[in-house]
Amino acid sequence: MCLNKSTLFLGVKMNFIELQNYLISSTGKNVTQSAIAKALGVDRSTITTKIKNNKNVTLDELAKIEKNFNITKKQQECGFVSIPVRGHVRASMGYGVTVFDETQTGEYQISTKLAKDLSINAGQSEMIIASGDSMEPTIEGGDSLLIDTSQKEVYDGRIYCVRIEGQLYAKRLQKIPPSTIVVISDNQKYKSFEINFSQTIDYDFEVIGEVRWWGRVAR
Repeated sequence: MCLNKSTLFLGVKMNFIELQNYLISSTGKNVTQSAIAKALGVDRSTITTKIKNNKNVTLDELAKIEKNFNITKKQQECGFVSIPVRGHVRASMGYGVTVFDETQTGEYQISTKLAKDLSINAGQSEMIIASGDSMEPTIEGGDSLLIDTSQKEVYDGRIYCVRIEGQLYAKRLQKIPPSTIVVISDNQKYKSFEINFSQTIDYDFEVIGEVRWWGRVAR
């Protein structure tokens, strides 16, 4: 999203949640609602009320935010979101990849418009690389996966990055109440399997986040 050079937000409508997400992506910091309230010279409850009522930020408020958060000219001219890349982490689409190192090794930059369209928050997202063929033809080995780590609730048929017994997978999940998760591969040569948490003690399972986007280099 390229913005007017005279002021960062001139002519741009956004509510306070969108403003907070933009500031997190632009500054690379965990900008809290309290920090926004302080920059505007109001108390936290005022921001909470504005969020509850879905109020848009006024131009005067945006000008104060621009000044207090010292948004750079580069960020003003062309908005982008930085997504950390976990270069040593691969999510298997086969029988799993053991995780040894989850440190950040780089970053992707995507447009703020794409981030908004995907409803992602840069502070709660990361890129990892797919490995294997069990999710073909949907996802191929080597594809970049954008993981929304804030989305851990399982909804039937969506693709998630999960940790199972110390290994990462990219799989479709199905929730069977009250306590069963079905792990599904798109490639039919791989069998689905169930995890029944009522019958399994101390089973190592974690939803890392929902796969919101994937892409690949043409080949």
